Amino acid sequence: MFDKFSRAALPLLCFALTASAVPALAQQAPSIQVGSDTRAKSAAECLRDGKFAITETGLAVTFTSGPHIGGAGTLDGAGVAVLVTCVQEGARTFIEVTGASLNGNAAGDARNRVRTITMGPPS
Repeated sequence: MFDKFSRAALPLLCFALTASAVPALAQQAPSIQVGSDTRAKSAAECLRDGKFAITETGLAVTFTSGPHIGGAGTLDGAGVAVLVTCVQEGARTFIEVTGASLNGNAAGDARNRVRTITMGPPS
């Protein structure tokens, strides 16, 4: 008897717990800011410049893998994360910089600072 009751009640309990957690998570969605362009530099130069940009912005490098380098820390009093992606396209490199934070202004500021340093002047 207990076995039949627990099987029937478990899905209802899981649904109730999930339904009550969803609104709280939705209110904490981060702002994601993205900027991209191409530059006349190699992917290796782009990743080197991205690493410098992350640390120059006051963040710590927390992730490196393939064409990506990422960092995280506090900027403008808010937690932020940035991701720089560098993909070689012949003599040019496609560069994308993404900033994320619960604070939209901090996400944009992180993206802009890292993007400006990583990309350098138009080329």
